[in-house]
Amino acid sequence: MSSQISALLRNFCDRNLTPKRGRLSAAQRATEEIETLLHSKSNLSIDRTVPLGSYAKKTSISPKIDLDLHVFLNNQMPPFTRAKNEIARVLEGRVRNLEIITHGLTFTIHGLPVDLILTSNLRNEYISSGSWNTAENQSKNVLYYLRREAGSHVNWKTDFSTSLSESAVAFERVHSAFSHSMSRLAKFWATFVKCPAEKSLKGKSSIMEYLGARAAEEVERDGSQDVCQAFLKFLKMVAYPDDLCIYWTYSYSAREITTKVMNERPLFLDPSNPHDLRIPLGS
Repeated sequence: MSSQISALLRNFCDRNLTPKRGRLSAAQRATEEIETLLHSKSNLSIDRTVPLGSYAKKTSISPKIDLDLHVFLNNQMPPFTRAKNEIARVLEGRVRNLEIITHGLTFTIHGLPVDLILTSNLRNEYISSGSWNTAENQSKNVLYYLRREAGSHVNWKTDFSTSLSESAVAFERVHSAFSHSMSRLAKFWATFVKCPAEKSLKGKSSIMEYLGARAAEEVERDGSQDVCQAFLKFLKMVAYPDDLCIYWTYSYSAREITTKVMNERPLFLDPSNPHDLRIPLGS
């Protein structure tokens, strides 16, 4: 019975949750168009413009695919007020529903919702190594800044979480297609479930995504890719979150997690940021 349910769930994920090729092509076209506009028309010093979020992680749910574009700015720190106004000037008349928000701008292009997120480029700012790729370099320099340079006015969780998004994508990309399917299934399930804490819960989609990834990891560790078993593990995590202790050492080491945070229960850390304590739904 379990194998039959697993086959049905896998088929459902493949047929109904995996984004269609046309939408993925639209996202790629929008990325290229916005990148060209910003680099050619704005007076900002832009290091790179990178698609991140669920689209880049391969965990978007069809048909609700949207696009997170992160603009890495040189020599700028939050709140990026001047940069937001400059980008709004460039995009005015070229996109629809343009609005300035806390972390950047939102708009629609080619029928695709876009969150344009502004973030600080800290690559090679404090430390460097020829063996690091771009995501590793950015991550290590952001965490170095937070530990040694940032003043008390800096919110370690919110001000620089977007600066670590490349690491979040790199984290998902080392996971299997099975894991990506589990993340999609977890996010899809969560769209139909409400809880008393939901209004104060930020990042629900990412929380579900990472819980799905952890469930997939646990099943794969046993040499299986049984969707039914992984989904049951995911549901157990959501139903009984109080004793959760979930963190990954892909982008940071365990010693970079403070003792105070490590003693928290439930413990659920963002895989790219040891300072971003995410509290699951049941808390």
